[in-house]
Amino acid sequence: MRFKRSPKTSEALVAVSTYLLSEFPMVCSPTVKTAMMATMGTYHDRVSSACESYFESFRRRTHVTPKSYLSFINGYKSLYYEKHEFINTLAERMNVGLGKLKEASESVAQLSKDLEVKEKELAIASIRADEVLAEVTVSAEAATKVKNEVQVVRDRAQRLVDGIEKEKAVAEGKLEAARPALEEATAALNQFPKDQINDETVELLQPYFEMEDYTMECAMKACGNVAGLLAWTRAMASFFSINKEVLPLKANLAIQENRLNIANNELHNAEATLAEKQAEFDKVKAKCDAAMKEKQDLLDDAEMCRNKMQAASALIDGLSGEKVRWTEQSKEFKSQINRLVGDVLQLTGFLSYCGPFNQSYRDKLLKDWQAELLNDKIPFSENLNIISALVDPPTVSEWNLQGLPGDDLSVQNGIVVTKATRYPLLIDPQTQGRAWIKTKEAENELQVTSLNHKFFRTHLEDCFPK
Repeated sequence: MRFKRSPKTSEALVAVSTYLLSEFPMVCSPTVKTAMMATMGTYHDRVSSACESYFESFRRRTHVTPKSYLSFINGYKSLYYEKHEFINTLAERMNVGLGKLKEASESVAQLSKDLEVKEKELAIASIRADEVLAEVTVSAEAATKVKNEVQVVRDRAQRLVDGIEKEKAVAEGKLEAARPALEEATAALNQFPKDQINDETVELLQPYFEMEDYTMECAMKACGNVAGLLAWTRAMASFFSINKEVLPLKANLAIQENRLNIANNELHNAEATLAEKQAEFDKVKAKCDAAMKEKQDLLDDAEMCRNKMQAASALIDGLSGEKVRWTEQSKEFKSQINRLVGDVLQLTGFLSYCGPFNQSYRDKLLKDWQAELLNDKIPFSENLNIISALVDPPTVSEWNLQGLPGDDLSVQNGIVVTKATRYPLLIDPQTQGRAWIKTKEAENELQVTSLNHKFFRTHLEDCFPK
């Protein structure tokens, strides 16, 4: 026996979904959103009809209530938000990757332009550096030639200075050695005009000096004045003899001092010329060093630019295939987000309503709902797989290890148990579900009890502490 819902009931269902979802953010047009909220009421009506048909076919009674419908709407909101955030995060990551590839492509293009400019600058700098290098080479050759010539003059002047200084030292030594005797003779002659003494005078005095009694002792015995005269004649001869040797020494010393002054001037001029040429060479060399540094800097800069461009090009080439896949995947993510409005309706409908039914009724409900989506022009994925859309393969494998059978019905039941917003009631004649839940929740200190257990109340109080 089938029961038909009144139009007022359907209107009330749509009014509730509209009230609860009108402000909920969704990626769809207002028309699609309005159709979706109306389709939620249709889903609920179809499940009500399926409950009656299920009882007639299998004599198993199941019900849907207003609470079921509210749970359906709230579950839709939660699952839509979760799926949207998940897909949107993946899409953003994919778009970031595509953006990086785009930036890399733009960077390569810009680096190529920069490299072209740098290579032109490098060509100009190379020409300029070669010109400066040629100029330096000429200047260096000229400076080296002058330096060598000046160095010869400098060395000659230095040797001359060193020789003159030695000769001067010898002359000064001899003069210094003769100075005491000269001073003594000069003092003895007193005011006598010493410069008038000549060879003839000394020659006339020589016979007297050879006489045996021409001595100071004999002169003192004879007369004091005679002794003075004797001393004066001997001093005059001694002065002439010493001065005759000293005069050439003085003359030679004057000559050597004059030569030394000339040699020092020549040496000074040579060193000044050498310093001037060295300064000119240093100036040109500094200019050359600057030009060579500019050239090397441009070479290094161009090489760095080339390396960056090659690295970026290698990255782009290596990811060229990925770029196509990422672009397609990005489009697919966008499409998935657009289809979420219908896909989440299917998934939430399954979680909220399909638990009490067997596999054939579940499949029939899902097909009926898809027909409604097509009829109301609500986007959805036609090949939507309930299991893969709600749980990942590693989790299913873990459930299997915990004792859950691997068939689709059992896995769907596991999804309802873990993801439905309401507490599930398991009809489990083979106790497979019971064994699985006990294993799965063992680490959470699962409390097992029953209505006729003597500590049933205590168990409930432990589960819901105040």
